[in-house]
Amino acid sequence: MQLIDVRVDGARSDVDVRGGRFKRIAPHDPERARAEGEAHHSGGMIVPPFAEPHVHLDATQLGRVLENESGTLTEGIAIWSRARERLTAEDVRERALTTLRWYLAGGTLRVRTHVDTGSVTAAEALLALRAEISAGVPGMWTEDEDTGARIPATAELQVVAFPQEGILRAPGRRAAWEHVARLGCDAVGAIPHFERTTDEGWASVRLAFDLAEQLGARVDLHCDETDDPGSRNLEVVCAETTDRGFGGRVVAGHCTALHSYPNPHAAKVIALVVESGVQVVTNPLDNVVLQGRFDGYPRRRGLTRVDELWREGARVGIGHDSVIDPWYRLGTANMLDPASMLIHVGQLTRTGQMRKVLETLSGDNHLPFGEPPKIIEGAPADFLWFPTPDPIEVLRRRCAPRVYQGGRRLIVPADVMEATG
Repeated sequence: MQLIDVRVDGARSDVDVRGGRFKRIAPHDPERARAEGEAHHSGGMIVPPFAEPHVHLDATQLGRVLENESGTLTEGIAIWSRARERLTAEDVRERALTTLRWYLAGGTLRVRTHVDTGSVTAAEALLALRAEISAGVPGMWTEDEDTGARIPATAELQVVAFPQEGILRAPGRRAAWEHVARLGCDAVGAIPHFERTTDEGWASVRLAFDLAEQLGARVDLHCDETDDPGSRNLEVVCAETTDRGFGGRVVAGHCTALHSYPNPHAAKVIALVVESGVQVVTNPLDNVVLQGRFDGYPRRRGLTRVDELWREGARVGIGHDSVIDPWYRLGTANMLDPASMLIHVGQLTRTGQMRKVLETLSGDNHLPFGEPPKIIEGAPADFLWFPTPDPIEVLRRRCAPRVYQGGRRLIVPADVMEATG
C-alpha cells in the first residue's frame, strides 16, 4: 500500500508498506507520486497506535445499572465491593470484550487493566482474555486493501493485581492479593492511601515491591488518589524504586495529592520522580469528577501536576481509567477523550503542550509494555491515519482514525461504531 504526502513526525512523506512492514519512508516527491498512480491515502497524518496504561475492565459497563449518587471515590468502591460478589467469568469476559472492541476502534492496541484481587473470578477471566485476544479479538478483523483478505485483529492486554480495598486493612486481603498476583499477573498493585494508617500505607508499598521482586513482575500502584496534602506515598514509591533498582518498571497512578502539596514539597517529590524513573499516569476523566468533593468553592481541579512533571523531565502517561463503571458513568474508550480533558483541566493550551499530549498516547503510554512503537523503515506497519495533518486539529475534533495492523485496515463493526460515536 502507498501513502502519499502524509505527515510522519511532522515531515511531509511518502510511505510504502509491503509484507506488513514499512518498506520505505521518504520525503514527499510529487513527481514520483504522479508516476505511481493513486495512493491508498493522500494527505493527513500517520502516528503509531495508542496505548492505554490504566483502566478497570473488571468493572467496565456496570455504571449503567450501578449509580454513584454522591459521585465520590469511596461510594464507588462500596458499590463495586457489593457487585463483585455476583460476578461470573462470562459476564466479566463479555463486558471487557465490549470495551476492548471500543479501544481497538479508536486505535488503542495495547491495554493495561487493573483487576480487583477481591475477585478470583474476575482475575481468572481477564487472564484468560489476555491469552484469547493475543490470537484474535472476537468480532474484530483486519482487511488487506489490495486483496480483500481478512484475518482477526489482535491486541495486547496486561493485568495488574490490584487490591481495591487495601492489603492490610482487613484480614484475608493480603492472602487474596498474593494469590491473584501469583496467577500470572503482569504487575503488582497496591492502594496505600486507602490503608488504615500512614505506616500501613507505606508498608503496603514495600510489600508490593517485595512480591514483584519474587515474581519478576512490574509494579503499578494507585498512589495518593486524594486531595489530602498529608498523603505522602509517592515519595516512598520513588525511594523503593531507586533502592531496589526498579527504574522503568514502576507506575504510580493518579498522584492527585501532589496537586495539593505545598509547592516546596511538591518540587522535592517531583525531583524524586525524575531521579527514580517512576512513571506517573494521570487519569483526567475520573479525577476531575472524583476529586474536590470535600471542597466548597473554589473547588480543586484534582489532577496531578502534569506541566511541572514534564518541565522537570518526568515520564507521564494518560489513562482513561473508567469506562461506564461505578466511578465514572461516561466514557467511550477513545483515548482522545482523556487527552482533551487533560488539556482543558491542566491548562496545557500552548501549541507545544497540546502536541505533547497527543504524542503521549503513541509514546509514553506504551512504557508499561516496553518500548513505544515507531514509524521507521523495517518496523511493523501498525499505525493510525488521521485525515488532518495537524495534531491540534486531531485533538479539537477528536476525529476517528483509520486503524492499521500489519498494514491491514481494521474493519469496525456497525455496533461498535454506533456505541463509540
